[in-house]
Amino acid sequence: MSKTFYLTVAVLVVFALAAWITMFQKLIYQSEMIPFPAPPRHYYPSLGKNTPKVPISSSPSAAKKGPQVITIAYTDSGFVPNLVTIKVGDTVTFKNGSSEPFWPASNPHPVHTGYPTIGGCRLSTFDACKAIQPGGTWSFQFNVSGRWGFHDHLNPAEGGTVTVE
Repeated sequence: MSKTFYLTVAVLVVFALAAWITMFQKLIYQSEMIPFPAPPRHYYPSLGKNTPKVPISSSPSAAKKGPQVITIAYTDSGFVPNLVTIKVGDTVTFKNGSSEPFWPASNPHPVHTGYPTIGGCRLSTFDACKAIQPGGTWSFQFNVSGRWGFHDHLNPAEGGTVTVE
């Protein structure tokens, strides 16, 4: 085969690769990003297993106090509670009560694109971007209503859901 043929093939491959990368970046970085579907329930086996479901409800006195701070503990058995309901503007503090580090982040694992605000160390701001040592905490303020799954990036079988009203 001639050099011209190989050069033509190389140019076409580079062009196709550039087009694919451009299309992929648009899917991730534009506000019209296609949301990832929630993983099947069996992806997080700890959900629903004798873990207390603690909905956080708003009372008239709570509404006057402004944004609330809710704590979710990470234990050697997983997140407790693993299902919470909060209001827009409330903050969730993830506290490591386990004997190992953990890394709270939005679903799905490992890309953490489930929460729609872009930033942080990966693609979503709902990502601690590092391991939280035993006894440590990490907080995140939820400013977008919806149902947001989360997991431990270091142990993705452990997770939960924050519903923001």
